[in-house]
Amino acid sequence: MRKRIGTSVWVLTLALALLPALGGCRRQDSGAYDRGMEALAAAEYDTAMEEFQAAANEDGRRAEAYRGEGIIYLKRQDYEHAIALFNLSLENMEHANEEFREDVLYYQAEAYLGAGQVEEAAAVYQELEGGERPGLAYFQQGQMKLNEGDTDQAEELFRQAVEEDGSYEMYIRVYEAYAAVRREADGAVYLREALEQTPSDGEDYYREGMICYYLEDYSQARSSLSQAAEDGIDEARLLLGKICLETGDISGARSVYQDWLKEEESAASAYNGLALCDIAEGNYDSALVNIENGLSCGGAEEELLFNEIVVYEYKLDFNTAKEKMQEFLKKYPDNQEAVRENSFLQSR
Repeated sequence: MRKRIGTSVWVLTLALALLPALGGCRRQDSGAYDRGMEALAAAEYDTAMEEFQAAANEDGRRAEAYRGEGIIYLKRQDYEHAIALFNLSLENMEHANEEFREDVLYYQAEAYLGAGQVEEAAAVYQELEGGERPGLAYFQQGQMKLNEGDTDQAEELFRQAVEEDGSYEMYIRVYEAYAAVRREADGAVYLREALEQTPSDGEDYYREGMICYYLEDYSQARSSLSQAAEDGIDEARLLLGKICLETGDISGARSVYQDWLKEEESAASAYNGLALCDIAEGNYDSALVNIENGLSCGGAEEELLFNEIVVYEYKLDFNTAKEKMQEFLKKYPDNQEAVRENSFLQSR
């Protein structure tokens, strides 16, 4: 029952609503920080770094800018620089903002883990137990223990996590932590507990649908996700289409994506879904048209560009696929699926 849903949904926010008072009094803001955040979200790290440096030096937004720079180093797996910048971010907070401070600390703990400084990471998470999101702090410690092989301590911490935060999201986090170490049966216990709750809005129906997907109850998953889609949850549309494709219902998947486009003509992810339907049916030229349409909308670029490579592989145009793969890896070097696919392409 090892299921994954594209890129992980469990990431800390890149776009905190930051109070302008974080860095104290400053001259008129040039917008460099906002541009940096946009570039960071688009994985344009060099541009983001330049903008963050301008935000720090010209606009006086040091706390926010150092946080942004730290995230870039974290993404690049340069953990020592990331840790140093997160420290600078905290040191340059001139006014209290607990949400911002905790966000930086969670990133800092992640950097400590990347650097192999487990004790330092644990100390940060223990400090965060007294913060606004204690459930997340317990969960992160449980995940650490699980990865170390201490399943008993992990279970205790996960139980504390769901006691503090009984949301669908937290139950799913715990399942995914167990699934990552191939202990899906242990994680499934949490999924079934989560289903004892009653969904109250579109987001809840989406999470319920995701849980049913993990449990391979596709009928209930489709029902819950359809409700979430009606409430305008785009992630539900994505997963609903994915389930249709995985169960061989290509026409059902195509209907999901076409309905999405009726509501939102510029939905790049919907075009990506239609391209996947085309690929499943062997209609590769139509897939390329849908990919081009999606790219013109903005958004879902990584998925669209990767599927474009897949299409050229199916068309046996390996030279074009190789060229596009090299361009893709320059922009998305951390995409492990692309790294594996590139190894295959080099043998063609």
